This record gives sequence, structure tokens and C-alpha cells, in this order.
Amino acid sequence: MKKIFGKIRWSGLTIIALFIIIYTYAIVKKSIRLKNPTYVKGTSLGISKGVRGSLYLYYSFQVNNQSYKGNVTNDFCKTCSACCDSGNAVIVRYQKGNPENNDLVTDLPSGTSLEDDQ
Repeated sequence: MKKIFGKIRWSGLTIIALFIIIYTYAIVKKSIRLKNPTYVKGTSLGISKGVRGSLYLYYSFQVNNQSYKGNVTNDFCKTCSACCDSGNAVIVRYQKGNPENNDLVTDLPSGTSLEDDQ
């Protein structure tokens, strides 16, 4: 065990701990969004490169007359090819009371409807 920690050093342990914290934060954020979801119609802004060169689908939507933007990885286009062109309608799922915690879905779950907050 000492050999493993001796080779990793503190900087390696710090990087591992930081990765675990960021990953846990993303899981908790998604869990909260799934427990109390609200759905609203949004507009695709098209696919663009992100900061590190990865492709993302950007979108915008309105809640209580306030505009919000979000993005999902380009992989979303594999499940919803009609959503990826700029100007297309998308379905945004967000945490009720916190529209900044949002993502896209391909279909509305049964028994739900789009909010009229736009």
C-alpha cells in the first residue's frame, strides 16, 4: 500500500479527489433534476465546438419571460436527429424552480405536458 501511495504522491491524489468530487456533483445535479422535472419547449441553436474542441448541441428556452441557454453533447443527435439543426424545436427538462439545471429529452414522459411559461 505504501508503494502505491508513494508513486501517486499528493498531486495525484488531489487530481483523483477532484475528479471524484466533480463526478459526484454531476450525478447529484442530475438526480435533483429527475426528481422534480418540468418540461418546456426550446429552440436548437445548432451544433458548435466547445472549449476543448468537442461538439455540443446548444439550445435556448424561456421560463417566466427569462431566457436560458444550455448544451448537451453531440451524441444527443443520434437519438434525436430532427433536433440538431438550428431553429428546430427541442424539449427541455429542467429542475422546477431552477431552470439553470437543464438538459434535453427526445420525448415527454407519459402523463406530462409542456409548461406554458414561455
